[in-house]
Amino acid sequence: MDRRLLFPAIAATAWAQQPSQPVTEALRDRVQQYYQMMVDKKYRQAEAMVAEQSREDYYNGKKPDLRGFDIMNLDLQTPTTAKVTIRAKVVVLMPGAGGQLFDMPTPTYWILENGAWCWYIPEEVKAATPFGQMKNGANAAGGMDMKGAAPGGIDNPNVGSLVDQISIDKRSVTLTAKAPEQSVTITNGLPGPLDLTLDGRVLNIKGLKVEVKPTHLDAGAKAVVTIRRVGEAKLKDVVQVVAEPFHRIFDIQVESN
Repeated sequence: MDRRLLFPAIAATAWAQQPSQPVTEALRDRVQQYYQMMVDKKYRQAEAMVAEQSREDYYNGKKPDLRGFDIMNLDLQTPTTAKVTIRAKVVVLMPGAGGQLFDMPTPTYWILENGAWCWYIPEEVKAATPFGQMKNGANAAGGMDMKGAAPGGIDNPNVGSLVDQISIDKRSVTLTAKAPEQSVTITNGLPGPLDLTLDGRVLNIKGLKVEVKPTHLDAGAKAVVTIRRVGEAKLKDVVQVVAEPFHRIFDIQVESN
């Protein structure tokens, strides 16, 4: 008998320490196959790659108008589950501009079933999407249908109306000797969560320190962007904060005197 079977905790640690290249390659291949079928609109063939527990969601759900995708990140969470982030190319409706092609970073979830990786929707994430709560069957009436929709969770979402629900209380700050630190508040008015990141160039602005807390916002939550002058040099620059998965960029003008 394998001695690791007698010690589950040790076995789990051993799994985490072992090279995972064959596992990640198998997972990557399955993700690639599944989303290529979404691009090719081969939804019936893709059914075979859906976990049994999520078949109903897949059958009843809207399918996306997926125009392309890239695999951004693979995260093996346990020996049998994984979170894979893809960059999905989808057509979304923008007010006054019609359908536009957008890249939307999107988390997807995979579970090992009968020796093969399968797409599924964990119960805990069904009510945690930027578009609102997923609803099944008859309960979907009157609400956004999130069932089984690959990337972004909804077919042709009107992103323009959604991103307007993410707000910022001011677009400029002035830092002085008496007030070297200012704050800006970003509010998530969406029915689901979003994530905030600082544009990379902000780290290279000399004489300025910027921090965002928290970076993950649930529905209705607020984040504070703290902007602090470091040193005596005069400043005139722009701090950019990015809200994902919509990639909305907030420009904050910063000056010092």
